[in-house]
Amino acid sequence: MEKNMERNKEERLPAIVEEKLEQAYEKIRREEIKQMKKRKNKNRSFMSAAAAVFLIVALPSAVFAATVYYQKSAKQEKDRITYTFEINYELVPGEYQVTPQYLPEGLTDTGHNQYRGENEEWVTIMPIYTMDELDRAGASIEVNGIENVEHTVLSGMEADIITFPEAKKYQTPTHIYLFNGTEGYVLEIIAGYGLEREELLKLADSLHVERIGNGSYESEEEKAARQKEEADEALLAQDRERTWELFLEAGIPQDKIYGINEEMLVGDGSYGYTVTGYEFLDSIEGFDKEHFFDYTRFEGWVNADGTLKSYTRLQYDENGAVVSEQTTQQEVLRVDLKIHCYQSDENMDAALNFSLAYVDKREDASYTWAKNWYGAVPEENYELQMDDSAVWFDKAVYTQPGERQNFFFRHMENGEELSYTLLFIVDKDRKDSFLLQTVSGNSAIWSDEILSVKEIQDRLDGYIQLQ
Repeated sequence: MEKNMERNKEERLPAIVEEKLEQAYEKIRREEIKQMKKRKNKNRSFMSAAAAVFLIVALPSAVFAATVYYQKSAKQEKDRITYTFEINYELVPGEYQVTPQYLPEGLTDTGHNQYRGENEEWVTIMPIYTMDELDRAGASIEVNGIENVEHTVLSGMEADIITFPEAKKYQTPTHIYLFNGTEGYVLEIIAGYGLEREELLKLADSLHVERIGNGSYESEEEKAARQKEEADEALLAQDRERTWELFLEAGIPQDKIYGINEEMLVGDGSYGYTVTGYEFLDSIEGFDKEHFFDYTRFEGWVNADGTLKSYTRLQYDENGAVVSEQTTQQEVLRVDLKIHCYQSDENMDAALNFSLAYVDKREDASYTWAKNWYGAVPEENYELQMDDSAVWFDKAVYTQPGERQNFFFRHMENGEELSYTLLFIVDKDRKDSFLLQTVSGNSAIWSDEILSVKEIQDRLDGYIQLQ
């Protein structure tokens, strides 16, 4: 059973996703490099057309080679700042390791240059921009959506502290870039909103950077191979985007939508799920607190009569831009279910959690997946809806502190049947805009495989409609 717990950990609860982030920052940087590379030609032409604006100081090549790895120029316009670098290719690029000599109280080292405390108190020192990485990025770094750039000196290096609009409301992280042209690298620090500015600056002013080896610039063959790989990836991304658009147009097949008292088989047919009833309620009054996955999320959000307080909701479009903000009332959704185990596995637990899959109903009464998405204003620290999954489960067996990540799982034997109840928190104005799905179900939508629309539809586990 422990083997199964490890295998499925990332699928279980939104809180568990953070574990995957612990190893993701190197990938983030590589993706950032690719995005910068796309702007390489534009940045180069811009530099040639506006060198006077950048105030680049011309040095004799011999002096340049003997003194610095790069010279930096910055252009700030509206909500964007762009750094461009004139790289000295005569010097050997390095590889570096960075360590803060000061750590704010309450932060602990969680590895990969990440330091975390409670809530929004965290700092990440991103993988260092070395000269060969800057070269692959088109000698450019661009930061968008900014509000202010403060120029200063930290750890003996020229530094820019970048903040973003309405940082308190959106709990936006602070970004700090530190530039060391003499040693040949750029440091990037990202800090959570909850970390006090004074403490962040102390950390940023205490960095010890050690050169641990030499790097190398790409050969022409390596550059050609990388460019081909990037071009192939771009074509693949275009194909996937087009498939996704066709998939949305095709919508959810009617035979993948189940009604009340209709059994939905999942995966290989090992388990069948049936919704036997549901009800929208005004209050959580009468529901045992011990059956909530995390009742502390509700503290401050429950009125004396058990009704839920309103919260401020943001609506985002498919590109992630905020399109509306409104005060939103909530309801409680009780769903009664039955699960039947057709094929038991001693190393596998049955997944009992469901989530709300938001959809758009079309004129022909068919459904497709909603393009817009919603979230609470971060400043309010609202976490009741738990990524649209259930918040209460009356048949949990993993209830102790060290095992609560398995709260919505339990082992079942062949032929065993279990009736249970889940509670969800739902916005009142969206109570008719979702279908139910198992939390780990319908994963074909996010498959890394290159699938046709028909193949994706065929692989869907299905959805349950509460009507």
